[in-house]
Amino acid sequence: MIKRYDRRAFVLAYLAAQPEYSHGFSDDVCEFNDTLKAYRKRLLKGLESLFGIELTWDGVSDRADGSVLFMLFTSAARKHLELKASGFLEGGLLVKVLERAGQDGPVLASMSRSNELRDRLWESYVDTMELVLGILLGERTDAVFSSDDLRGIGVDDTEPRGW
Repeated sequence: MIKRYDRRAFVLAYLAAQPEYSHGFSDDVCEFNDTLKAYRKRLLKGLESLFGIELTWDGVSDRADGSVLFMLFTSAARKHLELKASGFLEGGLLVKVLERAGQDGPVLASMSRSNELRDRLWESYVDTMELVLGILLGERTDAVFSSDDLRGIGVDDTEPRGW
């Protein structure tokens, strides 16, 4: 499948390559997790090559206001990565306790609102990063690359699947 990589996809690849990013990892399979981490780092490096910018302090320091803009970019990235899901993977017991207390509806509605706000905040940080990256990219801000472009520089963008 041919994928397309615009500025937003570049931001998402940056986030996914960060050590704090845990989405998609397996609780059981360390070898898979290592493979997924390596894939995400390769993808980011490939996109950096295609977009012509390394998303590091040294990589942006030669650009006009690059250090200041990268400070905002990394701040938004940190805030995005700090937001965590509710942590309730199995809520069966919790729901039963809330039902017995007669508060299942209000508590679950409140938790749902919190999750919606978290999701909106996640998107807001990505939006900020995308806009700042657009400034850093300059003339390449609207560039879009494909799986073929990545393969052309030796990067396979086929994401590993769980084992």
